[in-house]
Amino acid sequence: MINLRLMDLNLLSLLIAVHDTGSVSIAGRSLGLSQPATSNALKRLRESMQDKLFVRGPKGMEPTALTARIVPEIRMHLDGINNTLTLAPVFTPETSQRTFRTALSGLGEQIFLPPLAERIFKLAPGVRLSNVSSPFDDLNRTLTHRQADVALGLLPPPGLNLLQAHLFDEHYRVIGPPSLSADAAAAVELNRSRLILAVPSATFADDIEQVVADHGLTDNVCLRLRHFGALPDLLGTIDALAIVPGQFARRLAAAGQARMLDIALPRGRQKVLMLWHPNTMTDPACVWLRSVILDLFQDPDLCA
Repeated sequence: MINLRLMDLNLLSLLIAVHDTGSVSIAGRSLGLSQPATSNALKRLRESMQDKLFVRGPKGMEPTALTARIVPEIRMHLDGINNTLTLAPVFTPETSQRTFRTALSGLGEQIFLPPLAERIFKLAPGVRLSNVSSPFDDLNRTLTHRQADVALGLLPPPGLNLLQAHLFDEHYRVIGPPSLSADAAAAVELNRSRLILAVPSATFADDIEQVVADHGLTDNVCLRLRHFGALPDLLGTIDALAIVPGQFARRLAAAGQARMLDIALPRGRQKVLMLWHPNTMTDPACVWLRSVILDLFQDPDLCA
């Protein structure tokens, strides 16, 4: 049985620090502890938990099964305590100089950042925005450690520690070069056209490939891209159409970089989500940020 009389918040902070750094000495220094004080604290922690907590491995101090199980919950509660004690009771957009960090893919930057930045800078002119790079398999850690306040996009199922809001369901549209006339667009036969697919492997690649296969169009694909940046130039230089997410298609059409064709494709199976960690749940600034995002991007039918 864990001896709570030997426990204090400093010991739990040390547990988190050793877990994150893989080093007792580095963890101690990060908390302002001397080497003897760190060793003594870790000894007390092990005695109170009745577990070794960490064992030496090839990459440093590695967590035991108990440590791996309890660290996410302890981290969440410590962050909650810290937020409760240190956060301002209110967030005033007009005067704030807060930096908000988002985790968006390259496509997410193109779809979400322009309208989000416009709205935020109008409401909070002193606020700064920064988009951070976070591989999908590291997203839980990015949000847990407050390296990003929120993540948006075609995301994998969230981890147990993350909260989510469903923004909309993505569907696919066919686009052609902006020079394509309305009459020519109406006469297009998709099964006779060469196709370009932009299929980032970490997001909706399997989904869009299945949509193409369901329509018997797999052999029509002449080019597959990992990113979307070259697509406008390609549409203007080769005789091909492209199948892309609807939000992206509308953005290219609005910018005069593509023409959307009136060709029906099934809705994708991907939900576009907003994810955040519970440690930002009561942060007034993050609450405000999430409300702005929901107002901008959430499908009204999901709120009915």
